[in-house]
Amino acid sequence: MNAEVSKMRKRGLLVEPTYGYGDLLPRKPSLKEVWVEWIDAINFFKDSSRLMAALYLAYHLATGIVCAIFFARYLSIQSALIVTGIACGIATVYNTVWYHRYCTHRAFKFRSLWLARVFLWTNPVCFREESYVIPHRVHHSKSDQPGDPYGPHLGWLGSYLATESQQKTNRDISARDYERLAKSLEHIGFVKGSYEQFQRTASVENVWHYIVRSVFANLFWTTLAFLAAGWYGALTWSAAVFLYTFLVRDFNYRGHGGGSSESHGGTPLNQMFYGLIAGEWHENHHEYPRSARAGLAWWQPDMPYVIIRFMQLCGAVEQHHAPAIENERQPSLVKVRA
Repeated sequence: MNAEVSKMRKRGLLVEPTYGYGDLLPRKPSLKEVWVEWIDAINFFKDSSRLMAALYLAYHLATGIVCAIFFARYLSIQSALIVTGIACGIATVYNTVWYHRYCTHRAFKFRSLWLARVFLWTNPVCFREESYVIPHRVHHSKSDQPGDPYGPHLGWLGSYLATESQQKTNRDISARDYERLAKSLEHIGFVKGSYEQFQRTASVENVWHYIVRSVFANLFWTTLAFLAAGWYGALTWSAAVFLYTFLVRDFNYRGHGGGSSESHGGTPLNQMFYGLIAGEWHENHHEYPRSARAGLAWWQPDMPYVIIRFMQLCGAVEQHHAPAIENERQPSLVKVRA
């Protein structure tokens, strides 16, 4: 093992950013360092494995262009409300229920892996599940410490661009560590690539499987939107996808105290805005990360939890974890079965 590989393996599952993690506190990069790191994360000429991040960025920018065209042509209160409503639906179902509570924290269990694959193959976001799961698990293990891949210490722009930067998975982990990583992701239901493929692509999921299912999901939803409302519907859908991705990029900064007038540091917050649109009561989530329920108080609606409970009542979900609140001040984590 050469010195460079040895150094890479010590970094864990994510490659350290070009500006470094910091020592006692997480490194606060300058704007120049943020741009340099972001360019490094999408520079597939330097590292071919970063083509995946560059392609996702291209998709994000393409939906942004469509969003601009849509509002230039159909600007109205009604159109804005429709786009916002669809974006909130995507955030609730595919971000919170799928990416966050199932893929990352395994807060509930599908009765069959094929049911998970329904979400996998209809996921319209095109963001690889492992690129959400791996950094998010690291984030929980190193919250507001050196090595935390996103948060307010990066600033708003750094948090926004971290969607690409956090995809720098360390592809030089050992074969044994790769198998452990793949096993921790097998509940998602994608086709796993070989260790040799991972070393080339930095992707646990077989790249061609990811491409085919992403194309299918986008054709599926765009076709439904077109059949429902013609080109207006198709443009509305793409505009909503962009709005969702904008909001989720913004959340990593604001959801942890960024931009708050109060001195929260990196403390996760129960923000009303993101709680209402996606059930992301983030202070509760950090307190009970494996819980399928994040809205613990009467004034904290949690539509993702309603969806999970509905799927359980229908027999699609076998079990879920949730805090059992005895007096609303002293919740304890329990497992609930259908």
